[in-house]
Amino acid sequence: MSKNVSALASRAGFRGGAVIVACLAAAAVVTGVTRAPQAAASGTCATSSPLSSAYSVTLCITAPGAGATVTGSTTVSSTVSVSGTNPGVRELVFTLNGSALLWDFQSPYTWQLDSTRWVDGTYPLQVYAIMRDGFNTSQTTESLTFSNGISTPPVNNNTFTPTGGTSPAPGQPLVVGAVGDGASGETNEGNVAKLIASWNPNLFLYLGDVYENGRPMEFNNWYGNPGTANTYGQFYSITDPAVGNHEYVGSDLGGYKWYWNNVPHYYSFSAGGWHFVSLDNISKFIGSSPSNANYKAETTWLNNDLASNRLGCTIVYYHEPEFNVGPEGTATNTAGIWQILAKNHVTLVLNGHDHDYQRWVPLDGSGSPSANGVTEFVAGSGGHGHQKQVSTDSRLAASDFTDFGALRLTLGSSGAEYQFVTTGGKTTDSGSIPCRGGSADRTPPSQPQNLTATAVSRTQVQLSWDASTDNVGVTGYDIYRDGTLLASIPPPAGYLDESVQPGTPYSYDVVARDAAGNTSLASDTASVTTPADTTLFSDGFETGDMSQWTTSTGISVQSQLVNDGSHAAEAVSTGAPAYAYEQLAQTWPSLYYSTRFYVASKGSSSVYLLRFRTATKAAIAALYVSSTGRLGMRNDVTGTTATSPVPVSSGAWHTLEFYASINGTSGQTSVWLDGLQVGELTGTQSLGTTPIGYLQLGDTSAGKTFDVAFDDVHADPLFITP
Repeated sequence: MSKNVSALASRAGFRGGAVIVACLAAAAVVTGVTRAPQAAASGTCATSSPLSSAYSVTLCITAPGAGATVTGSTTVSSTVSVSGTNPGVRELVFTLNGSALLWDFQSPYTWQLDSTRWVDGTYPLQVYAIMRDGFNTSQTTESLTFSNGISTPPVNNNTFTPTGGTSPAPGQPLVVGAVGDGASGETNEGNVAKLIASWNPNLFLYLGDVYENGRPMEFNNWYGNPGTANTYGQFYSITDPAVGNHEYVGSDLGGYKWYWNNVPHYYSFSAGGWHFVSLDNISKFIGSSPSNANYKAETTWLNNDLASNRLGCTIVYYHEPEFNVGPEGTATNTAGIWQILAKNHVTLVLNGHDHDYQRWVPLDGSGSPSANGVTEFVAGSGGHGHQKQVSTDSRLAASDFTDFGALRLTLGSSGAEYQFVTTGGKTTDSGSIPCRGGSADRTPPSQPQNLTATAVSRTQVQLSWDASTDNVGVTGYDIYRDGTLLASIPPPAGYLDESVQPGTPYSYDVVARDAAGNTSLASDTASVTTPADTTLFSDGFETGDMSQWTTSTGISVQSQLVNDGSHAAEAVSTGAPAYAYEQLAQTWPSLYYSTRFYVASKGSSSVYLLRFRTATKAAIAALYVSSTGRLGMRNDVTGTTATSPVPVSSGAWHTLEFYASINGTSGQTSVWLDGLQVGELTGTQSLGTTPIGYLQLGDTSAGKTFDVAFDDVHADPLFITP
């Protein structure tokens, strides 16, 4: 990898810091009744109400304690309690000595305050809440004394050096992750960061915006200190940023400059045979007219940089898009920049700003579709909320206004393969883009390697293989089963064949394709035989009784309410338990358990459907329909419950599958309702160490009223496909 700037050594000096330029925060607009802050056992608190007096809000600083002396970093925690009609909390706004400090968007309201960024002294720490109806509460204030031996404002004198990232393995392309608009400390940011980490990217481009104001503590906590897992800070050593509008407070970029060691407004570097250019197109820097001095300087530099670039493939990235169907609209004073990029045959432009994903057809300097134009991507889907499409445009090729996710680029010698991947693991857009000015593509993708075929159930075969590479980009895979084309799919590599039959042998081959129609050699053949159509335990109740079960009470077999066949079980209760137990011939450390069920009626209580128990009938975990008609799970070992937002409709048959793996604190559960995995009930669980020995069908509780039918019950070590 080559770079047109000096070595990376200074990037390790994160803790230096630029002079903090304090920005006075706007005072909280408080309308209504206010009571003065008071000391309380729970911390320093203040209570206020809107003029309507519909509710009151008590806002407390619970840590650090009022009057505390702080050295280094300390935890700041706040709580909000509302009495009356609660409109909900939008965010908490923290200030220090009246200057913007940090906005917190999600409970629990806890973060780290690094006192070494200030001169020693006593400072008022303040917080107010912005409610979802627009009411700003009164401030809660307490004094803190910073004591670190610092008598002059800290300064970061380090120099930013772009990174080319890590080197891919020999023969492999450079993998780049790109996203913006996510650094806010919210759960969705963590999910996007985890997604990107799963790619093991060589390079990461952050496309701007650290919320709310790009202040130093927002960078430390929300973007994440370098190396912090589940934040964008974990990619610090391989990141080249672009500045967003939220990093600006007036003309102040103190937080951004400190975190990135005095990064310039615009710079370039090369990696993986590609040229990269980061620009600042925020109007607070380049103004609203081409006559702006900063605009002139930046575009002059850009023209010279692109003219001197000898690489055939170029990515330019900046925060605000020139083309946009979202509510943020078109960037200010960027049309001239786009013309320069088109004139110099730039391959890709990456933007954030609008909180969604957009891909535009290649466009020339005037914005007209052109096969030789520049392709713009908007990837502002990094975790800080969604925005809706507000206009239509025939030049928009693909979009996703629903999902959080990131753009994954695989950079070949003559083009880029792109995928927009959501945090749910779905690829909603993919393809390839050739570098401009090259010859016709006649190079086929590499042969898919290490194809494996695994029977994950009696009617499912999972295919896995190493992704092929291409000089431009792989756009699809053709999957052959027993010599016949089964499916053609876009990347990523992998396919689940759900059309197989139990107890049947199959053979598979995979061929890679690119956009020019070039095809690879076929992979080596992978063979598999699906398991026979038998399960560890099954009961379709066609015997007409409960004889398959070890014991039962309050549950019987009938023929009026049936899913298939002639009979089904029905658990009817007006207060007594209604359930069945099945004792397994041996204990199992992990097991799948499924049924079809029909809620004919239920009272105001929850109703249990399936439960795993030990050989001594000690409860392990169970699935239930909640009092509000949602699917939930109880961990009987820890005594905790989780109710998902997934509704379970009455008067209809549903398919339910429950998986439990017993492995101490590293146990696992997975739940599927009507073929869809329920994410809120799937993941790591502490299920103890005692294996599964009994199955429970129905509810052993007393005092409930319900009528639930069951049919086609199965249990097996393998996944059960109903």
